[in-house]
Amino acid sequence: VERFKEHNDQRAFEAIINKYENQIYRFGFRMCGQAQDAEDVVQDTFVSAYRYLKGFRGDASLLTWLLKIASSACLKKRRLKKDEPRRHVSLDDVQENGAVESVAKTDEDVSPVSLVISHEVRRRLQEVLAEIPEHYRVVLVLRDLEGLSTKEVAETLEITESAAKVRLHRARSMLYKLLAEVYDVSDEHEAAK
Repeated sequence: VERFKEHNDQRAFEAIINKYENQIYRFGFRMCGQAQDAEDVVQDTFVSAYRYLKGFRGDASLLTWLLKIASSACLKKRRLKKDEPRRHVSLDDVQENGAVESVAKTDEDVSPVSLVISHEVRRRLQEVLAEIPEHYRVVLVLRDLEGLSTKEVAETLEITESAAKVRLHRARSMLYKLLAEVYDVSDEHEAAK
């Protein structure tokens, strides 16, 4: 960041892109549900970052700052596409684009049955995530899927830490309820109480 700010070093900015583009892509994909939209979010994020990086004060981490820009890009994209029909892509598309590493190291580590089950679970999870309201989903994605701390989530979204915790709790509750409906485990959960 300092090399870019002081010397307008283009290689320094390329290094920033190389370091963070997969995380921004994953975030955009999880928020928008489409590979093309995620690619647009990545592009919009880094165009804005290039434009405003000289004003970056370092109050938050660079990743948090980039995710804040990406979050705004997602919201803008969603507003523009509000009237368009939505088509969701499975999380497998993220793997095909190289943004998420496969859990298995080799084909021998996974049976065909477990691959089918894994694919189905990822597909259902993506569908369920899309049903959670965006202001809750963004907290869930940032905290549980991207691994940011609660403080970083709050900084990214410009909300208090307590608000981030409340939204995260509500998002997790919604996720559990929706997954319970999908997998019809509500009766088992009630019986276990």
